Amino acid sequence: MDKSEVFMKRGFFRIFCLICLFAVVSPLYAQMTKKQMQTMYVDYLKAEGYSPTIDDDGDVSFKKEGLTYYILVNDADQEYFTIVHLNFWEIESKEELAQAYVAAVKATRDTKIADVFVRKDEKDVGIEAEIFINKPEDFKKFLDRLISSLQHARKLFIEEMKK
Repeated sequence: MDKSEVFMKRGFFRIFCLICLFAVVSPLYAQMTKKQMQTMYVDYLKAEGYSPTIDDDGDVSFKKEGLTYYILVNDADQEYFTIVHLNFWEIESKEELAQAYVAAVKATRDTKIADVFVRKDEKDVGIEAEIFINKPEDFKKFLDRLISSLQHARKLFIEEMKK
C-alpha cells in the first residue's frame, strides 16, 4: 500500500468519524428557546383540557382538581423537567414548623419522585418532582405520573400533620 492509499483511507476514516460525531452532537444544537418550550407546554396542556397560563417568572401554571401546579421552564437544561405544587400548607407556629419538617421527610420517604419541602422562609410547604428526559417533549410521557406522585405526597404530608 503506497502513501496515497494510506492517506485516502485515513481521510475517509476521518470524514466518517466527523459524520458520526455530528450525528451525535447535532441534537445538542437544536435547543428550544424558552418561548418555544412555553408554547409546547401550553399547547399540550390545552389539548389535555387544562387552562394553562404563563406566570411572571415564565413558568407554566395550570390547575388540576382545584390544585395549582407549575412546570418550571428551564431552557438552560432541557433534559431536566420539574413540576411543583407550592404553598399547600401554611405554617403558623414554631411547633407546627418542627412537625412540618418531620412530615415532609416522611412523605418524601414514602413517595416515589416527589420531594416535600419546607420553603426557605419557613412559612409554608411545597412539593416538587424532577426527572431527566431525553428531549423536552418527552415530558408528555411522564406528566400524569408526576402529578399523581405530587398528589400522593401531599396526602401523606397532610395525614402526618393531622396526627
